[in-house]
Amino acid sequence: MGKKFAAALVLALAALPAASAADRAVTIASTGFSPRDVTVAAHDSVTWRNTDSKAHRVVFDKAPCNLTVQPGASGSCLFHAGGKFNYRDPGGQGNTFRGSVTVTGPKTSVTLAAPKPMVPFAAPLTLSGVVSSQQTGETVSVSAQECGKTTFTQVGSATSTAGGAWSFIVKPALNTVYRAQWRASDSPTVTVKVSPKLRLTRRGSRFTVRVTAAQGFTGKLVFLQRYRPAVKRWATVKRAKLGTAKTPAAGTMVTTASFRSRVRRDWRVRALLTQAEAGTCYAPGSSNTLRIR
Repeated sequence: MGKKFAAALVLALAALPAASAADRAVTIASTGFSPRDVTVAAHDSVTWRNTDSKAHRVVFDKAPCNLTVQPGASGSCLFHAGGKFNYRDPGGQGNTFRGSVTVTGPKTSVTLAAPKPMVPFAAPLTLSGVVSSQQTGETVSVSAQECGKTTFTQVGSATSTAGGAWSFIVKPALNTVYRAQWRASDSPTVTVKVSPKLRLTRRGSRFTVRVTAAQGFTGKLVFLQRYRPAVKRWATVKRAKLGTAKTPAAGTMVTTASFRSRVRRDWRVRALLTQAEAGTCYAPGSSNTLRIR
């Protein structure tokens, strides 16, 4: 809980997107803290800026964040647990160098976030969050509810590190809703969309599209498209029906379509599976791009 931890916490906060948490400002002057008492919501931060000519400290009784703020510098603490947290500057004189941070929200909570809302089939995705105790060694359970299912199933667990941060790698095969659990607290759910993997190959005027997912797409349509630079749009030049699906490995099905299409030199082409053809358990997907030579 010393200076190394505080520095790591401040750096972690600086790395967060600006919209990820609200921030309250407190000024440190030769006369004390202003305002001395602030209120924030859980997962928000407080930043102390030192306008005095000497260094000041921000020392909490219970919160795992203690700062030494040099003249002209600032330091931040991120609060995840609800409650009232008193702090002081041991070198300051009088009550003006004492203050408090009141955090609205539950005293125990766990957050959950995904770095992107959509991934290709079975691609690794790192879920992450923070437990409100901000302690190391806490066990967080991760559960998933795949498209078509009505209940959550635990898929694994993670152990928190410095600042209570945790992470867990998943490889969703279908659109999936995730939830983290810590002690008696459940995180808000996060939905991750999954797009089938499309692979387009060409030999002469003959094209082959392979669609890889956890289900087959027999009878569904794929669309061969070319890019039109003048209007910066993709235009459909051919549609083809996917054939029989094969299962090269457990949990994986590959559906293929082969067809001929006239194309011109220097065209850029791709294959597209639209949302209507992908169905309810998948997001639309597009293939690699080929340049016609």
